[in-house]
Amino acid sequence: MTQQNRLSALRPAALALSLATLALAGTTVLPAFAEPGNEQASARSNVKSGGAMKIGQIESVVLPKMKGYNYIGFTYFPIENIYRLRFLNGIRAVDVDVDARNGRILSRSN
Repeated sequence: MTQQNRLSALRPAALALSLATLALAGTTVLPAFAEPGNEQASARSNVKSGGAMKIGQIESVVLPKMKGYNYIGFTYFPIENIYRLRFLNGIRAVDVDVDARNGRILSRSN
């Protein structure tokens, strides 16, 4: 068998191995992004276990401090155990990060 024939015989195997590797890599990465509502489930679970306050409690602490701003909504970050509340001030977005355990404001973007 010539060198070119050996290389030609290896190409399909190398291609199959590459495709299999990419397929496996994709399946290990995608589920974290593919599950909509994962943040909400994490928040609900953390609230039930006592590790976080309910969003209504958080809002009752933060909203009075943001008079004049339009409240858009929130995002829960389970790893950090933080709620991020987003407001609009004219055309500018303002984010307020709140400790989910105690409702303390951690930061506010300007």
